[in-house]
Amino acid sequence: MKLQSIRAIVIATILLGLVVARAARAQQPQQRGPSTAEERARAVKVAHELEVDPLAKDAKDNRDWFIQWIVAIPAITVTVCNDYFGTVQKPLRGHSREVVNQMAISSTAFMIEHPDKAKDEQAVATAGLLGSLKAYQSILKQEPDARWPYLDKIVQMRDQGKLDDFVSDTRRKCAQEEEEPDPDTMRAAR
Repeated sequence: MKLQSIRAIVIATILLGLVVARAARAQQPQQRGPSTAEERARAVKVAHELEVDPLAKDAKDNRDWFIQWIVAIPAITVTVCNDYFGTVQKPLRGHSREVVNQMAISSTAFMIEHPDKAKDEQAVATAGLLGSLKAYQSILKQEPDARWPYLDKIVQMRDQGKLDDFVSDTRRKCAQEEEEPDPDTMRAAR
């Protein structure tokens, strides 16, 4: 039970901005139309830049813009499930916030780049997780002490060709949890 409470606090911390913004959007009339081609191009560019250099000088501002943009636009919805990351470290360390948020960012970029696969939840989740792993490995190049053992196992699964099975299993687990939500866990709105 304590593990669930800690997990709920960590998830709440990571996704609070996303949840609050979505809740506010749900209570207010739609204030903007669909995303523009320029915004989508910027989003894809920023997503890939954050994968390559998640600690760049402008990374925080770009990440904040991206998350706010995802919340504001009506046509793209990203499903968020933190089970891909195991037990997120508390207190947050090793840049776990950047790595976890990268999944939503990379998933969105994939949907923009591959609109024919935007409804393929397996492909979207895999692309998002691959983006997170890329960002994680980029962080390790700059800060080797930022190692996250659980992600090291996922990197190993990727390298062994087992990532697709991991994503499938985790998606099933996330879907089950949605059906039977834990009252102590905060979830992002779809």
